[in-house]
Amino acid sequence: MLLEVDQLEAGYGETIVLRDICMNVGEREIVAVVGHNGAGKSSLMSAIYGVIVPTKGKVLFEGVEITREKPSRRLARGIGYSPQGAPVFPSMTVADNLMISGFSATDQKAVARSIEHVQEIFPALRARRTTRAGSLSGGERQMLALGMLLVGAPRLVILDEPSGGLSPAMVDQMYASIKSIANTLNASVLIVEQNINQALAIAHRVYVLANGRIRFSGSPCKLDDTELLRKMLLGF
Repeated sequence: MLLEVDQLEAGYGETIVLRDICMNVGEREIVAVVGHNGAGKSSLMSAIYGVIVPTKGKVLFEGVEITREKPSRRLARGIGYSPQGAPVFPSMTVADNLMISGFSATDQKAVARSIEHVQEIFPALRARRTTRAGSLSGGERQMLALGMLLVGAPRLVILDEPSGGLSPAMVDQMYASIKSIANTLNASVLIVEQNINQALAIAHRVYVLANGRIRFSGSPCKLDDTELLRKMLLGF
């Protein structure tokens, strides 16, 4: 198993947000985490990436415990994280944003190959390579942020609300690109999303998070019952 989360508890100060979280992500698997606003989805991604330190439980990557490792160490292990907001360098061109994402790599030929793969997944970035990132549309910035993450050739890609603020057409394009990541880059994807239908359409497995606890785990097809999903999202 690529990623394992075992009985995780985490929060902020004395406020516990996540309780007894158990989940996993396999090789080249797309796993979705869905839930209501305030369910703890973003906190879970932050705990997995090391932005917040769990108070209990374990996080393992490729069988090695990383529960208290810093995010920089997790990045070096092959875990990439794209938080909400599509962070890019607005004064730099698309090409320079992609290049700077691989600055720490010792094999620059591998970086060049990764950039080529990214431009295959996101053709719009190739067409806009000389454009300053600050001039891109919201959807293009989201693509660039994800592309910058992929330049490092991560084994696990963690995405927090990748469809946020995008038009319906751009959401479809974004999700088609996310689906191709596992095939093109041999990476696994862990995705948090409010757009439940889109997430379930590409996921191999899904976890429903409600009030800081996992209420369901399994195949997305088992959530076809709208009433069942509604109850789980509301936490009862």
